[in-house]
Amino acid sequence: MRNLLSGITAFFHLEKRMYIEFAIATILFGVNIILTLTMGYYSEHKAYYPSNAFIVVLIIAWLVYAVNLFWSKKKSTSDIAVVLFGFFILWEVSYKLGFIHNDLLIPSPEGLFHVFVEKPTEIRDDVVGSVKILLDGFLMAVILGTLLGLLAGWVERVREVLLPISNVITLIPPLMFSAYLIMILPTFRAAAIAVIFFAVFWPTFQGTVARVGQIDKKIIEAAKTMGVGTVGMLFKVIFPYCLPGIIGSVSKSLRGAFMCLSGAEMLGINIGIGFFIEKYKSFADYRCVLAGILTVGVVTTLFDIVINKIEKTVIKWKD
Repeated sequence: MRNLLSGITAFFHLEKRMYIEFAIATILFGVNIILTLTMGYYSEHKAYYPSNAFIVVLIIAWLVYAVNLFWSKKKSTSDIAVVLFGFFILWEVSYKLGFIHNDLLIPSPEGLFHVFVEKPTEIRDDVVGSVKILLDGFLMAVILGTLLGLLAGWVERVREVLLPISNVITLIPPLMFSAYLIMILPTFRAAAIAVIFFAVFWPTFQGTVARVGQIDKKIIEAAKTMGVGTVGMLFKVIFPYCLPGIIGSVSKSLRGAFMCLSGAEMLGINIGIGFFIEKYKSFADYRCVLAGILTVGVVTTLFDIVINKIEKTVIKWKD
């Protein structure tokens, strides 16, 4: 019981200045709620939406901020919260006082977040569709790029053939292949997977080759004296050495892959968050376009957090 109380006390303990910053962020959060509930709209606005969704977003943002602050004890956490809640106040006031006149291009905060109430099933299905396409192309590219990179890094003749080719291909934006891939592959989905593959495969291959070249020669010589063959050298010595760096590069590769995926989905595939954005852009419904862009940011951030957690918990050593 005493340990539990001491743990709770330690969790809620902050420096005095950080309590003040927490209070400022919380006051701004409260101001947001009050303005949302009480402030009237400028008379020329034609679009009015319920405030429920925006209030829920504000509450979730404050809870995430509070937990993160007391958990991490980072001073920058409050700075981020102050900027975020301050931005929401500026947006709300500017819209409701009439400084923002264009309801079509710049919706109110209530209007933007109400999209998630209006179209939850559609957004969910498109996110799931994007994630499935992303994982199909991404996992295939990481696995094959790593295997071929290990081989090329170890076998000089293979490296001399493939590395110059990869140096040329990586200079070409992956989306430039999309128009051709759509023509030669049987479905738009296959074309989108191929774009993801091109975006991730060659950087993974090059990164693995570079990491193999950084291995201490003493490790290689020690393995040879123990009679380790080529296969054993690749998978028992070289691969474990390169694994931390491979996982560390996955986060950056994933960001690039998601950008390519969104672009590929806009070219014709009928599922995915990129398709969602393109569809509502053609309808000039920019509330939904902004909601789709926001969804992409949230999903990629969640992926990034998960991968960083995996890196910290699974990989206990660094190269």
